[in-house]
Order: sequence, then structure tokens, then C-alpha cells
Amino acid sequence: MLFRSLKKGEPVFIGIDQSLTGFAVSAISSKNPKEHITWVYKSPYFGIERLVDIRSFLEDHFNYLNEHKNTIKDIAMEGTVLASHAALILGELSATVRLTIFDYFNDDRRFPLKVPPMTLKKFAAGKGNSKKQEMLLQIYKRWGLEFLDDNAADAYALARLVSKTTINE
Repeated sequence: MLFRSLKKGEPVFIGIDQSLTGFAVSAISSKNPKEHITWVYKSPYFGIERLVDIRSFLEDHFNYLNEHKNTIKDIAMEGTVLASHAALILGELSATVRLTIFDYFNDDRRFPLKVPPMTLKKFAAGKGNSKKQEMLLQIYKRWGLEFLDDNAADAYALARLVSKTTINE
């Protein structure tokens, strides 16, 4: 877990980098995006057990953010690459994440923005075909935050992207 802090009452944006091998969630403050909480999780399970495990991880961390529940303004999650041979499995993961978000917020206001990987890379690193190491470096150069895990960096960049109309760079 990477922890900076979030102040109660300030608007919060969430980014979710959904992956079966390295799942990450980042919550950032709209007033100061360097104030963030970022978690990374690698499930030891496979198949349906992994989906249930990731859902539990996401529920636990949404509950951790419960004091900010009414100030969470928007959520972005990385979209799936449909040409991938794992598209069906990733579709199941995407549905699991979206259902968890819907259940947690218990209303229809929380439909996460689905961001294609190339769009995220272009936003964070300036080009849509950036490699993982380039993303880490560009996030450090652009926003002054160092991430050791590319999933954490992607989740943070997703939260920045969904908040970009609110945050002054």
C-alpha cells in the first residue's frame, strides 16, 4: 500500500487497474492529487475463486474509504483489450468490478469510465504505445510520484485522468 492521505470532506476520484495478475486501486484528492491511497493486490487463486477474491479485496478497500463515500466523485477503470486471447476472462473480471462498484454505491450514479489502455498511456506518458517502465518514469517526471509497481502507477493515472477537469495542473 502506498499512502499519502486523504482529507475528509474533499472530493475524491478513484482509478482501478484491473488485471488478473496485479490488481490496483488508487484514490486521490481532487484538491491535491499527491494526497492519495494506492493499493496493489495479487490474488493467489485462479478461475472463479480469483474473481471472488478480487471482489472481496475491492469491497474491503471501498469500506476503508467509507468516510469518503459521499465525496467520491467519479471512478475510472482500465478497459479490456478485446483482441486479447484472454478477453472472455477479462470480461468476467470487468463485470465483477462493475458489479462491486454498483453494489457498494447502491445507486446508479457510479458507472465507471472505461479507459482503453492506449488512451491511458497517451494521457500519462504522452504516447499510446508506452512501455511499463516509460509509464513509471513519466508519472514520476510529470507528477513527482514514484511507484515501484506498474499496476499502482496505472491506477493512479486513471484516477488523475477521471479527475482532470477538476484538478488544476
